[in-house]
Amino acid sequence: MLTIFIDESGTLPDPKDKFIVICGVGVNRIKKADNIISRILFSLRQRKIRIKELKFYYAGQRTKRQFLSGIVSSEFEIFALIVDKKRRKIPDTPENFAILAADLVNEINLWYKVKKLGVIIDKHFHRKIDQDKFNQFLKEKINKNLEYQIKHADSQQNSLVNIADMSAGAVLWKYSGKDLQFYNLIKDNIVVEKIVNWPEIKRKSLPR
Repeated sequence: MLTIFIDESGTLPDPKDKFIVICGVGVNRIKKADNIISRILFSLRQRKIRIKELKFYYAGQRTKRQFLSGIVSSEFEIFALIVDKKRRKIPDTPENFAILAADLVNEINLWYKVKKLGVIIDKHFHRKIDQDKFNQFLKEKINKNLEYQIKHADSQQNSLVNIADMSAGAVLWKYSGKDLQFYNLIKDNIVVEKIVNWPEIKRKSLPR
């Protein structure tokens, strides 16, 4: 079963964030991917890199380059959804976040055309009630022919989620005009790079 690791960079509520980027990374062989990431993490620990610095937001420039280079050499396929918020302050609710995740999952399903999909998403919501609401909204919005399993994971417990976090951060820095170097590292691994605006994606999600 294909597994997709999903994480985002940027926020919905903060109007200063012009964009929010949500990335999915496709992994066919979990054990192989885990071994690859373990080697990257071991190398980082040799430099006494703290665990929290594995997040794109915290990581130093050298750490970003090393981790992203590992993603590239491992030939992971990256799917990026870039959402222009139109300067809106958007509530960070399970439904709104599910709208983004569902659009990304549907794009990934179009690419791979699989019948079964494992979805491991960074623990965006920590309360189980919010996770359950997110799961329900996601179920309503994704392709009905897709059979999937979903898990909300802490990136410190499942290091493969860091692949999606680092990818999303690199893409966000491109669109925010902050730095292109990290996007340039991974651009050949990006198989889908879809740009939408919030009013458009919200309207598409409404029942007809």
